[in-house]
Amino acid sequence: MPASAPTPRRFVLRLAAWCGGALLITAPPLHGQAVGPLTYEQFALPNGLEVVLAPDHSSQVVGISVWYDAGSRNEPAAKAGLARLFERLLFAGTAHVPPGGHATVATDLGGRVSASVDEEVGRFTTVLPSSRLALGLWLEAERMGSLAVNDTTVAEARLGLLDELRGQLQNEPYAEAISRGIGSLYDSTSCAGYTHSPAGTLLTISALATADAAQYRSERYAPNRARLVVAGDLDPVATRRLVTEYFSGIPRGPDAPAATCTPSYRPGPRELRATDPNATSIGAGLVYRIPPHEHPDTPALELLEIILSQGSAGRLTSELMRSARAAYGTQGGILGERRGPGAFALFAIASPGVSADSLLGLLARQSAWAAGPEITETDLARARTIYLAGAVSGRERPGDIAGVLQHAATFHGSAAAANTEVAQAQAVTLADLRRVAAAWLVPANALTLVVTPEAAR
Repeated sequence: MPASAPTPRRFVLRLAAWCGGALLITAPPLHGQAVGPLTYEQFALPNGLEVVLAPDHSSQVVGISVWYDAGSRNEPAAKAGLARLFERLLFAGTAHVPPGGHATVATDLGGRVSASVDEEVGRFTTVLPSSRLALGLWLEAERMGSLAVNDTTVAEARLGLLDELRGQLQNEPYAEAISRGIGSLYDSTSCAGYTHSPAGTLLTISALATADAAQYRSERYAPNRARLVVAGDLDPVATRRLVTEYFSGIPRGPDAPAATCTPSYRPGPRELRATDPNATSIGAGLVYRIPPHEHPDTPALELLEIILSQGSAGRLTSELMRSARAAYGTQGGILGERRGPGAFALFAIASPGVSADSLLGLLARQSAWAAGPEITETDLARARTIYLAGAVSGRERPGDIAGVLQHAATFHGSAAAANTEVAQAQAVTLADLRRVAAAWLVPANALTLVVTPEAAR
């Protein structure tokens, strides 16, 4: 399987990293460097496919990105893992491409492919030499129009997904408990789509049938559920002609119902305690409910994430690991990007002899610190620098630019947001940080999570 592409700029919690220590991210001063505007044009085909073309002739490479409205929030909880199944199925071949052929063709030409599926979308990107743009577009049209969904391909994808989940359960301490904790933030009636993990369970994945996959493909992997972004060394007129030729004959899918979620904020403190046979130390965390990504408070939350958790100067590292010596691993931040309500987590692995309550007290202190007078303009300046460094590096390559435009259109409603999002974060003030921390990072809005080694029960 091709490796999943990292999300540009944004920090997404990786459970496996929590046991290895703090995430250390540093950035040198940028000496006035800024994020330049992205130039693009957009149109739609009659079958509903949205298309964005972003020419950039600084390299002889193109990034071809297709995002489908096919996240796990669109699957029933009883079929958890169905959306993730397609991370594998989209490489299972088509009417004219053999299994694995998409990735093989791309890599043989010196390109690369990436795929990931989360709660919101299925992301599939191919980067190729610009001379092979037509081939790359044809490959994407092939799997949009004639993906091989049959007993054989579904069985192989299901087996791979089960193996992946077993590996996570066996090798990633705290992962299952944290996943349950995040799901418990949401109500199964008013917000069913976020109550289960995209990874699914061994039971739900094992029960997935070919008919389930075929129906999901029909509803979600159709042109009216997709956006194609092509960025890099391209001629917009010629590319529009190719897109029309390859994609316009693919029929639109049925109008599937949109996932809905009625968020509930500040319902009062909640607690979840669990044991983990793979944990060797106590793990403790605070998981806060936060609004959807498009909310005006998101830029401040993104900077708070940096201040609290990133770099050697991050509060979790400096206070819990170096000063108090209470933790040997910390992590924190926004748990992915969501069109629905999200979560902001602070998590730590206890040093020997440190209790869960002590660890939780230290974590709560960092949240309170962020809302109080001790957070300074120096903290804000560091966060702005790191944020800007990530934004600049996240737009260096055509595949990255395609992802930025996809993100803007998906989570902000318009590709135009790609040219304003960074400025909004840079405009966040110290008063904004304190106000947002006081609004969201508070006990009434928190789930307390404690994970203990199974032997310690």
